Amino acid sequence: MFISGIQQIGIGVSNVNEAFRWYRNHFGMDVPIFEEAATAGLMLPYTGGQPQERHAILALNLQGGGGMEIWQYTQRTPEPPTFTPQLGDLGIFAAKVKCKDVEACFQDLEKRGVTILSPLSERPDGRKHFL
Repeated sequence: MFISGIQQIGIGVSNVNEAFRWYRNHFGMDVPIFEEAATAGLMLPYTGGQPQERHAILALNLQGGGGMEIWQYTQRTPEPPTFTPQLGDLGIFAAKVKCKDVEACFQDLEKRGVTILSPLSERPDGRKHFL
């Protein structure tokens, strides 16, 4: 079996409205699919078997691709991991975001003051990328 796409990626935050504005302004995730406050019953394997209340906004952009589900707990404070996550640990550490012009995207995010972790560089296949 080959994975051909991801429907959405969950992004846990401490302020859902502030984060939604950030992702809307910087990544064009400006089409809200839903916004709701509910019990995250399907997330039990990831919440220690305990149902958790959360507020979530699922948004995407009209260019296509998967959505970003931006969510926050409403009855508890998020806690960072008690260990330093390493590549190979369970979970998703990074999401790849496609754009039509990677150089223009890099320059735009840099101009907006977004923290960029790497210079614009060339991958082994010759295409450019950055983190």
